[in-house]
Amino acid sequence: MTGAATGTVVRAVPRDPGAWDLTDRRLGCALGSLARDVDAPAGTAAAVRGWRRMAGPLRAAQHRPGYGPGPCPDLCLVPVGSADVAALGLLAAALGARTLPGADGGPLRRAAAAAGTTAPALVLELARVHGVLDLDLGADGELLYALAGVRTTGTATAAAHEAVAARVGAMWAAGRAPHPTRTADDRG
Repeated sequence: MTGAATGTVVRAVPRDPGAWDLTDRRLGCALGSLARDVDAPAGTAAAVRGWRRMAGPLRAAQHRPGYGPGPCPDLCLVPVGSADVAALGLLAAALGARTLPGADGGPLRRAAAAAGTTAPALVLELARVHGVLDLDLGADGELLYALAGVRTTGTATAAAHEAVAARVGAMWAAGRAPHPTRTADDRG
């Protein structure tokens, strides 16, 4: 389901409330820090606004009861703004560039410190969330969104769920890394 006029797209994220809450807190802290940092990369303000618009619906979807009778109990299907997703991706790329030798990593390090993690781990998490939210699920996603909460056992629905769950699950797991805590050497 896409809203051409509104730029809204349906995206699926894994139903993983504990992990999602932690990701939400980290990104909220990091983006809040970047929003106040005068040396933050261009596009930070758009990414912060976008995350603030998406975070509430994504968090609410995680804590809603699963679609037990429906086609996708292990996924949350959420409409998000495509421009918001794009802004998050641009910020992930800009922050990733700040990890290169010779780059000004100050804003990234400060944002990571605010989130209680390291700069590379923060970039990885931001990129992973962007990747999940950027996956175009096409007709399979639209079918699942239309049938959410509806008891169905059709072959087409099962195939759509398997395709979406495999893609989203692979993206969610691909970038999942433990967040090391900062050490005195990191604070340098």
